[in-house]
Amino acid sequence: MNPIRVGVNGYGVIGKRVADAILLQPDMRLIGVADIVTDWRIKSAANRLPVFASTAEARQGMHDAGVTVRGSLDELLAQCDVIVDTTPKHVAAGNLERYRGAGVKAVLQGGESHATTGHSFVAQANYVTALGRDSTRVVSCNTTSIV
Repeated sequence: MNPIRVGVNGYGVIGKRVADAILLQPDMRLIGVADIVTDWRIKSAANRLPVFASTAEARQGMHDAGVTVRGSLDELLAQCDVIVDTTPKHVAAGNLERYRGAGVKAVLQGGESHATTGHSFVAQANYVTALGRDSTRVVSCNTTSIV
């Protein structure tokens, strides 16, 4: 079986953890991480992961900051089966149509509303209802603890 090709959009606190978790999965392959920052976070990622720029402006900024950029977010999406969007609240909702247009399944972080994907995932409560979906959002850690 071929591993699931996964990209991560947003390499902050959550994105770093998601990328590291993907690297540990035998049935997944991390294609790369995308972001807009040019600081130490993305520089540390560039030392060990393929980095993509989420916007054209970010690509120029990363280049100017000495970060090796593998391509654009669209180029990352072209190589992925699924994207995990860990960008700040409301940013992921704006990205969802881009993911759908690329034919890539999407997992959004808990800052987005349930209505964004029509599904909120909690493994202990509704794993089966997530099967076969094109998108879902993972609820916050606080919500998970309540479930």
